[in-house]
Amino acid sequence: MTADTARSQTAMKRLAGALSLVCLVLFLLAIEQKHTMAAWRTLRDGTGPAVQRAADWAGALPSDVAGRLGGIRSAIAGRNDAPGDSRVDGGLTDAAALAAVGSLTLVGAELRFGNSETLRTRPLRIAYGRDAFTAGQTFSERLGVPADAQIELREVVAPGRGQAVPPSSLCGGKPARAAAVLQRAGRIELMLFRTRTVGPDSPPAALCGVWSFSTR
Repeated sequence: MTADTARSQTAMKRLAGALSLVCLVLFLLAIEQKHTMAAWRTLRDGTGPAVQRAADWAGALPSDVAGRLGGIRSAIAGRNDAPGDSRVDGGLTDAAALAAVGSLTLVGAELRFGNSETLRTRPLRIAYGRDAFTAGQTFSERLGVPADAQIELREVVAPGRGQAVPPSSLCGGKPARAAAVLQRAGRIELMLFRTRTVGPDSPPAALCGVWSFSTR
């Protein structure tokens, strides 16, 4: 067996492994069940780096295999921060809205986004993963966190006295009234609501969307 043949066979084995993982990711994204997001986040956080490393090998592989792995790397990058399949006002998906605002940085009481939007907040209360944010839906189910996880609920307030709460692109160009923030290793999970009250009596339409931001 020549060195080129051995290298090609090794490359195909790596490609097959990466394709298997991508197929599993696409399957999880295709089904609509309440536990899908928890499974996706586990898959992303636990195996995403390994897939990325496999894709990075492309530069040392034969050109035909490298091209296919490059496509896999693009697919993983495009899905890496996809937090859900719900839609915000205006028909934008959560993922599209996430791409529009870019990054999120927590600075004191402010939520600062990469597109220069800023939401000023103040504490409301601490909610737990087991708590419902609307009838029949808990933070645990939506964010994929344990029942005892602590989520910060914050009221979105005007930036100054006599000013109105600014509109947010994450709420379809309308003001967000409350935010749920969960900080964990390497990520910030964010939920925005159109109403100040967040609980089992909140209507489903109160939720603007759910996003997962990288802190890297």
